[in-house]
Amino acid sequence: MAFPATVLPLTVELYLGGAWVDVTSYVYRRDMVNIRRGRADEAGQVDPSTLSLTLDNRDGRFSPRRPTGPYYGQLTRNTPIRVAIADGDRYLAIPGAPGDQATTPDTAALDITGDIDIRIDVTAANWRDNIDLAGKYKVTGNQRSWAFYLYNDNSGLLGYTWSTNGTATTTVLSTVPCPAPGDGRQALRVTHDVNNGAAGNTVTFYTADTISGSWVQLGDPVVTAGTTSIFASTAELEVADLVELAATPVAWQVHAFQLRNGIAGSVVANPDFTTQTAGATSFADSAGRTWTVQGGASISNKIYRFHGEVSSWPPRWDITGEDVYVPIEASGVLRRLGQGGNVLGSAMYRGRIFDTSGLVAYWPMEDAEGSTSLAPALSHGPLTIIGSPTLASFESFTASNPILVLNGAELRGGAPTYTDTGQTQLRFLMAVPSGGDGDNQAVLTFYGTGTVRRWECHYGTGGTLGLRGVDQGGTTLVDTGDVAFAVNGELLLVSIELTQNGANIDYTLSTLEPGAATGLTTSGTLASQTVGRVGGVIVSPAGGLTGVAVGHLSVQNTVTTLFELGTQLDAWRGETAGRRIERLCREEGVTFRALGDLDDSTRMGAQLPATLIDLIRAAAAADAGMLYEPREVLGLGYRTRTSVYNQTARLPLDYAQHELAEAPSPVDDDQAIANDVTVTREGGSSARAVQETGALSVLAPPNGVGRYPQETTLAVQYDLDLFEQAGWRLHLGTVDEARFPQLALNLAHSSFSSDATQMAAGRALEVGDRVTVSNPPAWLPPETISQLAQGYAEELGNYEHSMVLNCSPESPYEVATYGGTTARYGPHSTVTNEALDTTETGVDITTPTGPLWSTSASGFDILVGGERMTVTAVGAAVGTAQTLTVTRSVNGIVKSHSTGATVSMFQPAIYAL
Repeated sequence: MAFPATVLPLTVELYLGGAWVDVTSYVYRRDMVNIRRGRADEAGQVDPSTLSLTLDNRDGRFSPRRPTGPYYGQLTRNTPIRVAIADGDRYLAIPGAPGDQATTPDTAALDITGDIDIRIDVTAANWRDNIDLAGKYKVTGNQRSWAFYLYNDNSGLLGYTWSTNGTATTTVLSTVPCPAPGDGRQALRVTHDVNNGAAGNTVTFYTADTISGSWVQLGDPVVTAGTTSIFASTAELEVADLVELAATPVAWQVHAFQLRNGIAGSVVANPDFTTQTAGATSFADSAGRTWTVQGGASISNKIYRFHGEVSSWPPRWDITGEDVYVPIEASGVLRRLGQGGNVLGSAMYRGRIFDTSGLVAYWPMEDAEGSTSLAPALSHGPLTIIGSPTLASFESFTASNPILVLNGAELRGGAPTYTDTGQTQLRFLMAVPSGGDGDNQAVLTFYGTGTVRRWECHYGTGGTLGLRGVDQGGTTLVDTGDVAFAVNGELLLVSIELTQNGANIDYTLSTLEPGAATGLTTSGTLASQTVGRVGGVIVSPAGGLTGVAVGHLSVQNTVTTLFELGTQLDAWRGETAGRRIERLCREEGVTFRALGDLDDSTRMGAQLPATLIDLIRAAAAADAGMLYEPREVLGLGYRTRTSVYNQTARLPLDYAQHELAEAPSPVDDDQAIANDVTVTREGGSSARAVQETGALSVLAPPNGVGRYPQETTLAVQYDLDLFEQAGWRLHLGTVDEARFPQLALNLAHSSFSSDATQMAAGRALEVGDRVTVSNPPAWLPPETISQLAQGYAEELGNYEHSMVLNCSPESPYEVATYGGTTARYGPHSTVTNEALDTTETGVDITTPTGPLWSTSASGFDILVGGERMTVTAVGAAVGTAQTLTVTRSVNGIVKSHSTGATVSMFQPAIYAL
C-alpha cells in the first residue's frame, strides 16, 4: 500500500561529520513539517526558502553544547539539512564527484565495430554544462572505442568521439545546441552510420522527451569523408562520469540508457534505472548485462523537498521535563547570502582571485588615496612606493576600481618563493596618455633566478613596447626593439609570457583591449638560456614615467591564453544574465542549477562592484526571469524568462473533479497594474512605454484606470535594449484578467493518490511551472484558468501532504513564434458594425484605424463581449467594413451583442522580449 493509506515516507537528514545522517526517527510527526519556497503572495522578489520541524531531544542529542551528546561539536550554525519523500520513481543519482557512474564489464556483445545507436534519458542540473553521458573509453592502454557527451565549451552542443584503433580519435559535434527543457529532463541519442554508401560516414543527433521517443533530429547530420569503423576495446561500458575523458563531473540523474548494435538495431545494453530497487548496488538488465553502481552514485527514489541550513538549535522543554524538543528553523542559502554581504571586488580583481591559474603574487593597485604602500591580494609583501603616485585617480578601466597614475614614482615588490615550473607570466593594466610619455622608459622590470637575470618591458615614443632580457653581467641577450603596439591613448592588459622549451626560452609580449578577442603580439625564442623563478619586480624604475596609469600586477608560474580575457577586461559587458548568475555562483562556491538556456537570456552591461546577492538579483531583473532555491541541493537556481514562454501545463487540474483543495479566490484589483513604465539603464539613458488606450490605459475611468507609473533601473548592455524592456514590462503590467493569488492542493486526496502521473506532477512542480484549472465553476469565465507557480507553502504530515501555490497569470508569457498558428496579429480598433442575436454567424465589423483583417486568414478565434468565436472566413473590405464568418459560442457563452462591441483576438500575437 502507498501513501495516503500508509504514512508519508518522509526522510530528514543532517550533514554531520562529513556525511549525511538520517534523523527521521527523531522528527516529531505530531507537528507538521512546513516548507516555503519561491516568491510569496504579492512579494516583489523571491524570499529565502524556509523549513520548520520539531526534533525529539529527550536524550539530548540535539543540544549542541551537551558534551556527552553523540553529535557534540557537529551541530554548528548553518548545519546542512535536507528533506525528501522516498517513494518516487527510481533513478541513478549522480552527486557529481569523479567516479560517480554505473558500469558493466566489456563483453563481445558490446564490441560494436560497425553502425551504432546510443540513447540516454537524463535530468540535467544545467543543460549548458559539460556532462559525460556514456562511453567505452579508456586512455590507459589505448582502449578508446567511443564516447557521448555534452561538449566542454558549455555551448549545449552534443559531442561524439570514436576511434578506429584505440589511440587516434575523431570528434563531431551537433550543428545546433540541444534544447534546455523547462523541467530539466530529456533523452539524447546519437547514431553513427560508419559507411553511408557515399564514401563517407554520418553521425546524427536526436532529442526526445524520454527514451521511448518520439525522436526529433537535432540539427543536420554530420558527414565525414571516408568510411570508418569503431575499435573493439576492452574498456568497460560506463554511464555518467567517464573517468578518463577528463571532464569535470557534475550532478545529475540518469533514468535509462540503451546501446544498440546497428541503427535501431538489437539492444545489447539496456539499464532501466526506473525499475530498479532503491539502494541496489548491482543488477542485471534485460539484455543480460550486469551493472554495478560506482563511487557516490546510487539508485534512489527520493523526491527532495528542501535543502537548507539550520542556523540555530534552541532546546525547549515543558515544565515537567518529559517533553524535550528542538524546534528547527532552517533556511535556504539566500538567507545567509543576503545578510549584509560584503561588496564584491572589481571584475579584474575577482578574475585574478577566482581563476588563479598558478597565481603566486598579485597586487591590485586599487589602493585609496593616502595609502603608503600597495597591498597584496595574497599572503606576500606589498609594493613599496618611492615617490608620490596619484593613487585611485584613473577611472577609465570599467573592470577595475580606480588605479594609480605613476607621476614619476617607482614601485618595488617581491614575489614569494614558489615552484619553478619552467613557465613565467606577468600581467598588468596599462594606460598611456594619448600624447605619450617618456621615451625608452621601462614600464616593468623583474628579476629572475634563471640565466636571464633581468627582464624589462620598455615603452617608446609613438606608442611602442618592447621586451629586453639581460644576463647577470649586464649583457643584453635579447631585445625585440621598439615594436609598434600603438599603446598611446589605449586601455590595455599587457602580458609577458616566458616558457622554458628545452634549452631555450620562448618569449611573448602581448596586449589586449577591453572586449576584444584578439590583440597585438610579438614573440621569439632565446637560445641556450633559462627562465627560473621571478624574484623582485619594479614598476617604472627610477620613476621614468609620469602620465602612465598601471594596476593589477600579477605573477604566475603558468602561461595561459591572454585572449580569453577580453570580456573580463570589459567587466563582463555583453555576458548573458543567466551566465552571469552561473559565474558568480561558481566564483563564490555556491552550487548552481539552471532551468532553460542560459545563453538565451538578456545581455548585461558592465559588472560593477556590489554585493553578491545584489549582482545576482540585478541579472535576474534584467532578464525578467526567476531566481529560486533548488530542492535538490543547497544552492541557487535561475529560471530564464524564455523557459517560461508557451509552456504546456506541468500540472493540469480539473475543478469539476475536485482537484483543488479549496475554492480559489480570484482578485480583480490594481495590485499588478503598471501602465506608464520607464526603464533606465545603469549609467545610461532611459525609455518609456505608456498604455494610452484600452481598459487598463492611463485614461481616466471609465475609459481607463488612470496612471500607474513604474520606474525600473536595469543593468542591460545597451540603451537600445531599453525600448523592448519598457514594452515588455508594460505588457506584464497591463494583463486584463483576474488574478488567482493562491491555488490549494491536497496531494493526499484521491484525485492525486489514485493517479500516479498526477501525483508525480504535483510533487515535481517547480518555480515558474504552468498550472491550469479546467472546467471552472459557472460563475467564472469559461476559459481554463492558467497560472504560473511563483512559489508555494507545503505541509507534510503522517497522512497529509498539502501545497498552497502562490500564482500569477500565465497569459503574458504566451508569445508569438515564427510560423506559429495559435497566436496572430490583429487590428486593435475593430468593433461590430451591427447588433448580433445569439445565432447569427455573419459578423459585420468596421476597423476605423489601422490595418484591416486579412481575407486569406481563417481558423483563429476572436472575443466579442466575452463570447469566443472561431473565424472561418474573412470577407473583402468595403471601405473600413468587412464581414467575418464565424462559429459561435466556442467557449459556451451564448449572448447577443450591440453595435459597437469590441472585437479582439482571443490569443493575440505578443512580441516576446
